[in-house]
Amino acid sequence: MGHQQLYWSHPQKFGQGSRSCSNRHGLIRKYGLNMCCQCFRQYTKDIGFIKLD
Repeated sequence: MGHQQLYWSHPQKFGQGSRSCSNRHGLIRKYGLNMCCQCFRQYTKDIGFIKLD
C-alpha cells in the first residue's frame, strides 16, 4: 500500500455534529444546544425560545 492509500483510508470528522440530524455545518453550540441552524429553526418553539421584535 502506498502512502496516499493509507493517508485517505480513514476519513476523519472533527468536532461534534448536530444532536438531532448529525449535520456538521452551521452548528449552534451556544448554551449547549449543539444543533444545526436548520434544526434550530425547526425546534425553536419546542425548546422554549421566543422571537423578540
